[in-house]
Amino acid sequence: MSNGVSLLRDERGGAHVLLFGLMAVIFSVALFVVSLDWMLQSANKTKTKLVLDRAAHAAAINIDPMEAAYGRLVWDQAAGTADFYKYLHMNMRLDSQGKPQTGSYLTEAPVVHMLQFVSAPSYPVVLHQSVVVRAGTAEETVRNVDVTVYGPSVIAVVEVHHRVTGTGRVEPIVLSSVASVRFR
Repeated sequence: MSNGVSLLRDERGGAHVLLFGLMAVIFSVALFVVSLDWMLQSANKTKTKLVLDRAAHAAAINIDPMEAAYGRLVWDQAAGTADFYKYLHMNMRLDSQGKPQTGSYLTEAPVVHMLQFVSAPSYPVVLHQSVVVRAGTAEETVRNVDVTVYGPSVIAVVEVHHRVTGTGRVEPIVLSSVASVRFR
């Protein structure tokens, strides 16, 4: 019993134990902050992807009825674009200028890089698109987007921004969506 009590009262090496304990706590807090930021970014990415899919679907259902009567799928660009922005603004809680309102999960206005109707002579087709993020700045980056199209479709590519926790830095996230005009 005296050996156990003497070990507890022995203070040699106490600073080392304290230092290693402090380093473990700092590492744990840093790991927690990075994990939390990654989870928030993933949640924002998932929300945005679902909203983008809904908006692209709303755009894709606008086909010209006169052309459809002859068996041709022709996208009504004006109505499709209007519906795309309508649903994008409603679901992301954006005002009429595209800026986030109170209650929106976005910190900055999203950037729509592409919204177009695509058809090809044969399917499936893989389309490659390069998107320039932060154009004209020192942080300019090119992101490549590859989408597979299985029929006449509307393709949308949108950039949203995520504020990185603790740094104040804003990270761009580029997402794409494909909505088929022909529903199977």
